[in-house]
Amino acid sequence: LPGAGMAQPLLFLSHLDVAPIRSPESWELPPFSGEIRDGFVYGRGTADMKGHLIALLTAAESLLEGGVRPRADLYFAFSCDEEVRGGSMQSICRLLMASNVKPAFVLDEGGSVTTLQALTQKPTALVGVGEKGRMCFTLTAEGEGSVEALLHAAERLLRMRFVPRICQATEQMLSGLSGEMTGYGRFCAAHPRLMRQPLLRKLDSTHYGRALTRTQLMISAMGGDVLRGEGASITFQASILPGDSADGLLRRVERVISDTRILVTVKQMDEASVVSPIQGTAWEALTTAIHVHFPGMPIAPYLLTGASDARRMEPICPYIYRFSPFVLPPEELAKMHHPNERISIENLLRGTAFFRQMLMA
Repeated sequence: LPGAGMAQPLLFLSHLDVAPIRSPESWELPPFSGEIRDGFVYGRGTADMKGHLIALLTAAESLLEGGVRPRADLYFAFSCDEEVRGGSMQSICRLLMASNVKPAFVLDEGGSVTTLQALTQKPTALVGVGEKGRMCFTLTAEGEGSVEALLHAAERLLRMRFVPRICQATEQMLSGLSGEMTGYGRFCAAHPRLMRQPLLRKLDSTHYGRALTRTQLMISAMGGDVLRGEGASITFQASILPGDSADGLLRRVERVISDTRILVTVKQMDEASVVSPIQGTAWEALTTAIHVHFPGMPIAPYLLTGASDARRMEPICPYIYRFSPFVLPPEELAKMHHPNERISIENLLRGTAFFRQMLMA
């Protein structure tokens, strides 16, 4: 969307694909109906991330309808394969590089206004400034004893231990949250390096806290039917803490297995992202919009424990932020990728106003 050329271009990301429906019978309303009930739009992808997409495009259309010309050229990049870690956003990045597009910031999904129950009961606007790395690999074996060999290998891998650590993005998050905490917890959060051990013990008490502080490895699928002559297989997923290496993890996996009968096939491997700055004009534009549309809401940077398309834009921009302008309590976040996913009309209206301001940044 051409602007007045008075500033660097801005880049807004989204994705068009959704997670699959595994149990339609578990839905209160048809999962692709978009039906509205009690102030919510129900359907797969409403929160991840059709709501974000529609609010963004509605804001852009409102500028066009009003004859408003933004200061900067606006770029919209929507991938079709984010849920399966596809390459369409990388292709878009290559197109932008070829056109010498260097955005002032990139805004994608990844954070929202929610409660980090591991640390505080107060809602916070969490802005993703980085992501854990990802790796998916499959162990396969054929022939006599293959199943036993695979199971022994999987057992050894699941016994692997990873050193817990408070990385840069989590340090920044703790500092940002400290003002909303009290007493000893507030002191610890304000001094994460000094109080590393108490903080690690606190974070270790929840699933999300453990995801923030360590590389994790888990089985995601098992397959094969030996009686039918099919090779047995076990697929693992790993989320890799910044500072650890996906390549290093793969070498460790191969050393731990140490069995020539087992083939390790890597299906996907991404190192952890860089951590974006929490100062400068891009950060100020984003935090100003949050303050306007979520008055009084504290803001904290944080580490995205999942994965988004945002990291694909690292070659063209260091200012990459992950935030959807929605209030999503833990019970709403839990519906993403699960039955009865929904987004409130109030969120969509506020999100549209938020994006209108960001488009004019």
